[in-house]
Amino acid sequence: MRIAIPSSARGLCRALPFAATLLAFGVASPPAWAGSCDETTNPITISETQQINYGTIAVTNGGGTVTISTSGAVAAPGGFTVSGLTSAGKFHVLGKQNCSVIISFLPGSLTGPGAAMTIGNFTNDAGANPALTHTAGSQGSLDFSVGADLTVNPNQSGGSYSGTYSVTVIY
Repeated sequence: MRIAIPSSARGLCRALPFAATLLAFGVASPPAWAGSCDETTNPITISETQQINYGTIAVTNGGGTVTISTSGAVAAPGGFTVSGLTSAGKFHVLGKQNCSVIISFLPGSLTGPGAAMTIGNFTNDAGANPALTHTAGSQGSLDFSVGADLTVNPNQSGGSYSGTYSVTVIY
């Protein structure tokens, strides 16, 4: 069986407003650590600069999990062969300089001619305490790469698969 994912897993990028996130959790005002790092006066923008691409996956034995690292290296279980171009996802974030951010992900799925495959268990290389470093004026930026697990179902139909996942960056 051949599962080609040449167009990659496309990231649905969303920078959720800080105030909206706080209201969703019932908090009345920004926490003390936020300082001038608030979404209301210093919006965050996030853009995808490279899509996750698992390459071509050939499966000869059952289902399993294919993992792509933040460097783009792919690991697959026995009975799987991965070939072709693979790449980690990459994102560029702009916002208030010297502000710490929180990066989170929501799982997604890849769809195609067969059953949907789940993409989840995300990793990133932004570090334990990511922050927007100085670029120009009061603007800060952060670039990071994303890896994730793709769950290939037993008896997955061959073909081209694509899908989405969500990335959120907040102060």
